[in-house]
Amino acid sequence: MQSRPLLRLVLGLACAAGALACGLQLAAAQPQPAASAAEVKAAFLLKFAGFVEWPADTFRQPDDPLVIGIAGDDEIATHIEQLVAGRRIEGRPVVVQRLPDAGPFTGVHILLLGRRSDSRLRDLTAAAAGPILVVTQQPGALRLGSVINFSTEGGRVRFAVSLASADARNLKLSARLLAVAQSVEGRPS
Repeated sequence: MQSRPLLRLVLGLACAAGALACGLQLAAAQPQPAASAAEVKAAFLLKFAGFVEWPADTFRQPDDPLVIGIAGDDEIATHIEQLVAGRRIEGRPVVVQRLPDAGPFTGVHILLLGRRSDSRLRDLTAAAAGPILVVTQQPGALRLGSVINFSTEGGRVRFAVSLASADARNLKLSARLLAVAQSVEGRPS
């Protein structure tokens, strides 16, 4: 007679385990929501670091961090902070700094600037002196000093590159990065 309660308990646990497994399978089969533009841009920023060669004297020590600065876009900053946790690029830890919208922009290797007026963007890209990969996200930004500019077309995030701006900042961009860019502006004649 004591085996009946034990049998009920075992059957109850088996049913619960089966329902849980079925629920997990159904949850896994559900379509995942598409990543937001901010999430995609954050992932791109992190990936760009692996396709840029900075001048030899940019990093003092082999384990100096690669610093990504974000000015004027808290949504992307939040996403990239989550992405970099525990990450290393070329053996370097990756650090994200939220910067004041007006600068200064020192001590960073990659700088993302939020949308600005053209005159303000030109001033900020000029203020980001030295070997900084300046990334922007507004039309016409490459002619204002940006190295990489994001755009969104048909719901997809794209980017364009200015080799002239990269050269002016003494940055070498990988051919693999250039191959996936939507467009590449050449060196001035």
